[in-house]
Amino acid sequence: MVSISDVEAAIAEKGTMIDRELEKFLPRKKGDSLYEAVWYHMATGGKRIRPALALMACEAVGGDSRKAVPWAAACELLHNWLLVHDDIEDSDEVRRNQPTVWKKYGVPHAINVGDLMSQKVFQLVLDSKSSKVDDRITMQLLSLMAETAIRTAEGQAMDISMRGREPSEKEYMEMVTGKTAYYLTAPIIGGALIGGAGRKDMERIIEFGRYAGPAFQITDDVLDLTEGKGRGEIGRDIKEGKRSIMAIHCLSRCTPGEKRSILEILDKRPEDTTADDVRFVKAMFERYRSVEYSSKKAEELMAKAKHAIKPLPDDLRGLLEMFADYLISRKR
Repeated sequence: MVSISDVEAAIAEKGTMIDRELEKFLPRKKGDSLYEAVWYHMATGGKRIRPALALMACEAVGGDSRKAVPWAAACELLHNWLLVHDDIEDSDEVRRNQPTVWKKYGVPHAINVGDLMSQKVFQLVLDSKSSKVDDRITMQLLSLMAETAIRTAEGQAMDISMRGREPSEKEYMEMVTGKTAYYLTAPIIGGALIGGAGRKDMERIIEFGRYAGPAFQITDDVLDLTEGKGRGEIGRDIKEGKRSIMAIHCLSRCTPGEKRSILEILDKRPEDTTADDVRFVKAMFERYRSVEYSSKKAEELMAKAKHAIKPLPDDLRGLLEMFADYLISRKR
């Protein structure tokens, strides 16, 4: 298995190219409540995983990664636009161990920041033409980006609507596939497309995402409970009442009395959920081995993701296998 440090070193190597491209479309303006807030969020420590994957995928199929820089930057901006709005939706006050945009600048400004970023995403995709990307491919990239944004919003809507009730694991898997599969693999698909990958290879990357996306989110669920995710505390998902796969697994196995207690805690407002509440729910997850179940589920899904890409060319398959190992072994 590839080490986390190997992956993060490869990602860091590509990061400066992305920031230079972003600065062409998002000037750094101190004292400007819009652009200053954009760069406040962009500079809070994101690892630039998605854009690095776009560039590496382009190279893996024999393409010139310089052509993929606008697409890669657009993927990074999409990721951050969604995080700005996600923090408002979840009332998260901390992101990457710093105050979120809405907490620092206020909700109206944060909504506007996300709106600006959403349109800059498509401006960046259109700039692919300046990198000598064929017009036909640029149109495919626009379609891919729009589809990714729509699918992610639909998945987020399912996530929000599942709070306040007891969903099934089947519903969870449908939600998390919509919320993460496109979002996670769009950078790779676009990078490979720019690099000249064929239709069959693209279909295999999409199939990879159907399994890798949910595995990524399940790993995130577990990290929130065990390591924290830079949101200022461990167990934030419990405070937000999220029906994680751990919650769904535990609720299907605990006693009626325990179920009532868990649901009462999950249905509280975040500010009313105490540390004792979080400890109780965490103890229930541990009692019914829900954390262990979730980690195993993520590993099984990632094994299926790797199987889906076996026919890919060696370099591209190796890249995706490296990424898969990284996703489920990371600690943040």
